[in-house]
Amino acid sequence: MEQGVSNTGTNSMSDLLITYIIMKYQIKFYLKTRRFIAMFIIIMLITALTVIIDFHTGISNIQLSEPTSADFIISGLGGVLISCGIVAAFFGGDATSLETGTNSGYYIMVQPVRKISIISGRFLAAFVMGFMLILIEYAGTAAMSQYIYGTIEWRIIYSIGEMALLVIAFTALAFFFSSLFKSPLIGILVSVIMFMVFFSILDSILEIASIEPWFSLTYAGQVVTEVISSLPVVHSKTSPVANGGFTITAFKPYIWEGNLIMIGYALVSIVLSYIIFMKKEVKPQ
Repeated sequence: MEQGVSNTGTNSMSDLLITYIIMKYQIKFYLKTRRFIAMFIIIMLITALTVIIDFHTGISNIQLSEPTSADFIISGLGGVLISCGIVAAFFGGDATSLETGTNSGYYIMVQPVRKISIISGRFLAAFVMGFMLILIEYAGTAAMSQYIYGTIEWRIIYSIGEMALLVIAFTALAFFFSSLFKSPLIGILVSVIMFMVFFSILDSILEIASIEPWFSLTYAGQVVTEVISSLPVVHSKTSPVANGGFTITAFKPYIWEGNLIMIGYALVSIVLSYIIFMKKEVKPQ
């Protein structure tokens, strides 16, 4: 019995070590790729452009339209949802197809390494890369808040936590798309289309139909900025369309609702990814 417990503990430590090693070298791989350089440049340009626009607008005008640091940060992080989707698609959209659709994956898979360690290491690496890049936008927004208002709304910490959960959910969904295809490029393209096009169209259609898109990940992602405000969430707001003869109902998720949706996407996507990954055979290309 004691020997059995010891072996189990040893195996668990071995799996964790392998997961860490795979994560470490996957991060090193990402850092050398053109996709990381492209994503880094894009995020830096977005942040720099936002700062330039703020300076051009002027401090007095900004304080007039956004009287508090919280208002400013909410406005400044308005595009972070798109950024989360992009980085998750590019870092997670080919994570498992690298193993099943390339020669490098073949040489890893034939080693005595459990697939759970492989997929865990890949997932953690994709999450870390995406999370660190998105933090650049937060750093730029927080720095401007300090410059303009002399303070940074402390609830931005909640937003960073929600953003981390959103990156996890987007990355898990990208992993699921990656597991469906052998081509790394197709996995990335499908992820980008789903995150940037499908969810946006879905949200717009349901808004016109006055249906709450409670099953949409981008809908749930609104909590990233909602948590910064001290005001209660207005769950729905109906407005008439000028000369349209109809109304549009804009929905916002409750904080608990958005978190449940993101957690649901993350758990279901990663479980399905693992199941599909386990069933795939790897052959040399």
